[in-house]
Amino acid sequence: MSIWIKILLVFVSGGIGAVCRLLIELGLKTNGLWAAFPTWLINSTGCLLIGIFAGLLVGSGWSDTTKTAFTLITMTGFCGGFSTFSSFTLDCVKYFESGHLGVWIIFGTATVMVGLFACAFGYWLGQRL
Repeated sequence: MSIWIKILLVFVSGGIGAVCRLLIELGLKTNGLWAAFPTWLINSTGCLLIGIFAGLLVGSGWSDTTKTAFTLITMTGFCGGFSTFSSFTLDCVKYFESGHLGVWIIFGTATVMVGLFACAFGYWLGQRL
């Protein structure tokens, strides 16, 4: 599979994921309690979806080309456009599953903490530019 086909698959499926995210956010704005938590709901849903997709991939007897296309469309594209948090959580699960508990704890904690501090710093910086 050429790089251009891979780019096209991610481009289209990532766009679909992003549009799905937008539609969910717009739909939740008028939905009582959920209106306060669209990001949480989207990230949780993205985590569930990437877990399902990864599980399907592991249990499949698909060819390498089919596995690559499936991964690019579902996990890299759709889930990436829908919620990048889902990719982070899948990485954490893989570290845990492979027995790398120290890496799991450090990676998980460092990603959340650095992300929070980077966002806060960027927010602060953006207000001063």
